[in-house]
Amino acid sequence: HLITHNTAILGILGVGKSMLALELIERALKEGCKVIALDLTDQYEDELEGLFDSEHNNRVVAAITASGGKGPVSLNVEEGGARATFAQEVKNQLEAFMDSDEDLLILNPSAFEVWRQDSRPYNNTASMSSLTSCEITQIISEAALCIAQKRGRTDKARLWLVYEEAHSLVPEWNAAVGEGDRSACNGTARAILQGRKYGLGCLLITQRTASVTKTILNQCNTVFAMRSFDDTSKEFLSNYIGKDYAALLPALPERHAVFFGRASNCENPVHIALNDRTDFIEGFRE
Repeated sequence: HLITHNTAILGILGVGKSMLALELIERALKEGCKVIALDLTDQYEDELEGLFDSEHNNRVVAAITASGGKGPVSLNVEEGGARATFAQEVKNQLEAFMDSDEDLLILNPSAFEVWRQDSRPYNNTASMSSLTSCEITQIISEAALCIAQKRGRTDKARLWLVYEEAHSLVPEWNAAVGEGDRSACNGTARAILQGRKYGLGCLLITQRTASVTKTILNQCNTVFAMRSFDDTSKEFLSNYIGKDYAALLPALPERHAVFFGRASNCENPVHIALNDRTDFIEGFRE
């Protein structure tokens, strides 16, 4: 339920969101679920060292990167640029990942340079623009859904998409830079909304609840609510955990959370203290 019914970790900077996410990823891997982490911070590779083949990960990133760039100019604007080639390579690499013995893949959407054609060609040239992190995220999310669908329906957790800094990868419509990002977020949301039937789910981690698309956030059936001060966060979370619990959020200590949802065995919200990262690694990995 934590995976297939989607989960969100919400709270201000420095309260332990990423450490909680890393622990949940390790627990998911142990249960046999594959994980694709979209990490803008480049923190996951260091923190999860030893749990994945870094050389294999680098080869996947290199292959996807090589498929990008500007690409050719085409009379058909939709076919110009490298987007189609990039999307196909992403699908190929994710398909190979699902068929491999590897369980964890870490990608940074901002590290890929992919261009699309924006105008009809003139003298074999045309204007080009680079895809944003939101648009790269859409391509990866839709490829993950396509691959999960090929494997048929299941109630078991098969693949978990982790969106670190989700406010930058799937922003709310009023926080998106332009129409391209809004369209991309809608595409990512559609992939997530359809994924549950095929064992695909997502984990959102953000410090800006107001800036994350509510289309996905409202579908997160499990929430870890950590310290928050802004009214938007408290108002949103009060619908999940009630106003009394939401009122406690500004006073929550670091590495504490209010936990509620389908992944909990308790019908009521629970105030939990999170594991120390070092103690968790020493005990859990052993």
